[in-house]
Amino acid sequence: MTDQFDFWLGTWRGTWERDGEHGAAVNRVTKEHAGNVVVERFTIESPEPFDGFSVSVFDAREACWKQTWVDDSGSYLDFRGGLDDGRMVLARQFMHESAPVTQRMVWHDIEADRFEWLWQRSRSDGDWETLWTISYVRSA
Repeated sequence: MTDQFDFWLGTWRGTWERDGEHGAAVNRVTKEHAGNVVVERFTIESPEPFDGFSVSVFDAREACWKQTWVDDSGSYLDFRGGLDDGRMVLARQFMHESAPVTQRMVWHDIEADRFEWLWQRSRSDGDWETLWTISYVRSA
């Protein structure tokens, strides 16, 4: 189970188009602490600088992955999940204006040197709304 995130290890170049702007990022992902912790260092180069950091571990007792995300805007997000039909899906829930909101990240179309990443939120009708799609390609 602890190797389920191994597809993500390495240095990646991510690109996207959102709201008419093109963006680019570098994502460096390593295994640390005796191979038990997946560490992500995410840096947006454009359109505006941004740095984020996550740690992910497999919780054998609960049989799921747990991830903590922090960034230079002061965000703290906690996720849980795992493999689902060939996709890695990590989600979180919180209350907003007395209503539950679910956010999730989805890694899909995973190949050795590329994958797609989605940032989504639940809509009131139960459908998922994609807010951000990043296409990743492994850096040489």
